[in-house]
Parts: sequence; structure tokens; C-alpha cells
Amino acid sequence: MPTAAQRHSRLLLPVLGLSSLAVWLVTVAFGLLLIDVAQTFNVPVGTAGTTASVGSISGIVFGLIVSVICSRVNHKLLLLTGLTGTGLAAIVYYLAPTFEIALLANIGVGGGIAIVTSMVYCLIGDFYPLEKRGRAIGFIVAATSMSYVIGAPIVGLIADVGGWRSVMIWLSLPVTLICMLLAFLVIPNRPLIHEQGLREPFFAGCRKVLTTRATVASLSVTALMFAEGSIGFYVVSFFRTDFAISVDVGSIVLVVGSIVSTAGGVVAGLLVNRVGRKRLGTITCVVASVLTLIFSFMPLFSLSWLISTLRNLFGGMAAAAEGSLIIEQLPSYRSTLVSLNSAFMNVGMFMGSMIAAVVLNLYNYQTLSIVLGSLGILGCAVWVFFVNEPCKKPAEDHKKKQD
Repeated sequence: MPTAAQRHSRLLLPVLGLSSLAVWLVTVAFGLLLIDVAQTFNVPVGTAGTTASVGSISGIVFGLIVSVICSRVNHKLLLLTGLTGTGLAAIVYYLAPTFEIALLANIGVGGGIAIVTSMVYCLIGDFYPLEKRGRAIGFIVAATSMSYVIGAPIVGLIADVGGWRSVMIWLSLPVTLICMLLAFLVIPNRPLIHEQGLREPFFAGCRKVLTTRATVASLSVTALMFAEGSIGFYVVSFFRTDFAISVDVGSIVLVVGSIVSTAGGVVAGLLVNRVGRKRLGTITCVVASVLTLIFSFMPLFSLSWLISTLRNLFGGMAAAAEGSLIIEQLPSYRSTLVSLNSAFMNVGMFMGSMIAAVVLNLYNYQTLSIVLGSLGILGCAVWVFFVNEPCKKPAEDHKKKQD
């Protein structure tokens, strides 16, 4: 008869995946309905788009805060805190009388994404052995991408009936509350995997992470990869500008890209133990960056879309491989490292958005693809020369046992 821990373990990964999906629903809705939000508050679309920058800055701040306290605070409690921030943000968005109040709501969105993402990775480290973590992280990457696949059509349906505010109260809030209930019931209070976690002074973990070459390199790669990955936010705009596609076709491009990215995360999770985390990350990151460099120079929409779609596939695989390697870099300070990694994700997204704002105002989409693709190549170089593969020996031992 299965024990309570075994029963919980079967539901743990789905709950973590649903939590990752839930914290992105507000972002999905806001991205699709940005024009409607701007019209509601009578502000330019560009001004309404500053909510993304607020969310990124919030994510950086909360990622840094969590990196300091996570070694002393229960990971389950922190996950519930992040989901609470997302739920409160949905309520504030629904009630916001002014654009300034709506901006404040995005503090909760950015904080929720940073905290939940960090704790999902921590909980995978707490409850899954090494040989299963790669697959688990691939599932989480896929679940995050599914927020666009599932969320986009539902957001459109709800917005057609009740406007953009109703999406927050009818979709984002209920899903977040369900996640909170499931997380409370399913996630055990104590980890099953014990890997010499250390209870030292609050800043000891941050000091250790930021003075270790491999972990600093890993965080740098995260920022560079997310900056390169921000090209995905501008793909539809590029297609509409250069190939005059319709909004409906643009929606198809977005959904297909998200589905392919989901598949990439799943595939990488299956391959990571066989190929190796670092090798898989190297291959997929190089391919994704090269595809970013060239997709905007294609003469035909069909060819450009194909290359962009392939970029989503390899980008999803790279994200899963990188996440799988990050959590193994410093096991004793895993929670601190993944929390800082969450902050650096937001650094990368913020960097990408700022670069795009400057480049698109001065040049064009082709220049943007060159700049962001080059950042990806730089990240690959840092990955190859400075990031360690601490899982190599255990993987080899596991293979020998199978033989």
C-alpha cells in the first residue's frame, strides 16, 4: 500500500507545473489586451507597456530578497506567498481606478513569478533524486509555455464577454486560488532529499554563490539567455510590420510557438540524463541563438516563421537544460542559487526590453535580431568555458550500474 509521501509525490509535479502556469496568466492576458488596457486608462500603448518593466524590476527585487531568506524559511510557505502575490495582483488589476494603481499591481505579478519560479526549482531539488530532476524541470518549462497555449484562447473568450478586467477575476484569480489549495494539501512540509543544507548567517549563501566562478557564470548565462529569448515578444510585431500578416495569423504564430517551446522542454527533460546537461545546453543554446540571428532576414513569411518556430523549439530545450544544470551547481546552497537565478531571469528580460526599445526606435527588427542573437552567442561562450558539469560523475555511475 503506498505511503502518504508516495501518494503526494504523484501529485507534486503537476501541482508545481500548475503553479508555474498560474503566475504567468496575468502576463499573458496583459500582453494580449495591452491596447484595451491603454484605452481604459487613456494612456498611450507604449506607456501601458511599462508595466512589463515594473514587473521585471519587482522580480529582481523579490528574487534577491528570497535568495537571502530561503535557507531559513520553508519552501512551501514561500511558494504560497508567491501565489498570494499573484492573486492580490489580479484583484488590484480588477479594481484599479487609475493607471498608477495598475502599475502597482504588477509589483505583485513580478514578485509572484520570481518567488514561485525559485521555489518550484527548490522543491524539485527537495523531493526528486538527481536522475529525475532533469525530466521534472523539462515538465516545468513546458508548463510555463502552456500558459500561453491554454491562456491565450481563454483570455480572448472572457475579454470578448466582460472586458480585460474580467479576465483577472474570472481566470487568473480562480486558477491561483486552486493552486494555493493544492499546494497546501499536496506539498509535504519537509523535504525528502537531504543534501547537506547549511544554516549559516543570512548572507552566507549569497556570498558563497557570488564568489564561486561557476555559479556567477551560470547566473550570467541566465541573464544573457533570457535577453536573447526576449526576441519572442517581438516576433509577431515583426511579422505584422514586414510581411503585413493579420492579427489572427499573429495569434496563430504565438500559439504555435508556445506549443513548440512546450515540446522542447519535454524533449530536453527526456534527453538530459542521456546527453548530459552541459552538452545539451551548449548545442541547443547555440542553435537557438543562430536562428535568432537569421530569422528576420528571410525573404518569405513562411520561411521566416519556420526558422522562428525552430528557435522556439531549441529555446525551450536550452531553458530546460540550463535549469537542470543550475540547480546542481551548489547543492548546499541550492535555494539561494535558484532564487538569485530567478532575479537574473528578470535582469535578462529587463535588459532585452530596454535594448529593444532603443534599437527599434533607432533602427529596425533585423538589427534587434542581430543584437539579441549575439547576446545568446556570448552566453553560449560563457556556458562552455566557465560553467561546470557537476552531474557528470553521478550520471556515469548511473550508466555503469545499468550496464
